[in-house]
Amino acid sequence: MGVKLSTPPDPRTPFEAPAWQTWFALLWRQFGQGDLGAFAVGSLPNGALEGQTAWAKNGRKVGEGAGAGTGVPVYWSNGAWRVYSTDAAVSA
Repeated sequence: MGVKLSTPPDPRTPFEAPAWQTWFALLWRQFGQGDLGAFAVGSLPNGALEGQTAWAKNGRKVGEGAGAGTGVPVYWSNGAWRVYSTDAAVSA
């Protein structure tokens, strides 16, 4: 992820205020719908937000052997990057 966000505006400020709207717009530009990009399994970022997605470039599909993964879409859930087809943690 590598990009540091600024501190959010004062929580006592109404959410409709320009300061909050600018901050929310920055979040959307940085994270959009949650797709973080493509990574090798060992380089997938830790501590993603629940539901964020990524592409595991060497992640294994069902039936692929160890070290022979051709890539899978993954999502962050319950502290792990998981494969959609099995809900198991992704492996290379």
